[in-house]
Amino acid sequence: MKIPVRIVSIRQETPTVRSYTLDLEGQAFSFHPGQWVDCYVDAEGERGVAGYTLTSSPTTVGTIELTVKRNREREVTRFMHEEAETGDVIYVDGGQGEFYYKREMGDSLTLIAGGIGITPLMSMLRYVDEGTSDVGAKLFYSARAPSEMVFHRQLEDISGRNPRVDCVFTVTRPGGEPWEGHRGRIDDELLRAEGVDMGGIFFICGPKPMGQDMEETLKGLGVAEERIRYEQWW
Repeated sequence: MKIPVRIVSIRQETPTVRSYTLDLEGQAFSFHPGQWVDCYVDAEGERGVAGYTLTSSPTTVGTIELTVKRNREREVTRFMHEEAETGDVIYVDGGQGEFYYKREMGDSLTLIAGGIGITPLMSMLRYVDEGTSDVGAKLFYSARAPSEMVFHRQLEDISGRNPRVDCVFTVTRPGGEPWEGHRGRIDDELLRAEGVDMGGIFFICGPKPMGQDMEETLKGLGVAEERIRYEQWW
């Protein structure tokens, strides 16, 4: 059901990505970590609709968060980046999608993200951090450059204070940007070196070539196909 929500804060995550905190204003709203919403600028949807991933934890009370990458060719996304201001009312319908985590799926998660594919996995990681006491999660996050790494500081903060959460970052094209971490793509060597639980559940989200490669890599490491979840948007 479509509901109105109010933008209460806008945060610039990277030069091309923003996060929006939306006040539910007392309305009921539920979702599983990893799901998305349809977003409308106006109640009638005259300016179109766009699907955005929820990046907050479902345990957060009163607000939800969406994270949006700039795309001037999409009207709603252009509005969010170029016109939206705090205080504006927009409309959301969700949560939606079959790519999500629930506690009964298991207590050991490996999350593998490429680029903006971090968004559904951020919701899962925040849920593990805020909504569970016995679930462990290890995140592998690859971006082209350090400046394109969405949520880098927040992820470091979570892993720094929660012993059940570990984050591994790597960049593929650092250019002239300073970077002391891993370089290159996520591969079987990195997964083995970081002691991944091959018996846990795996969530992959990123560009199609990366997702397909990771799926085959995990199978080659002995991970059962039914324990691999893969989401690709572009």
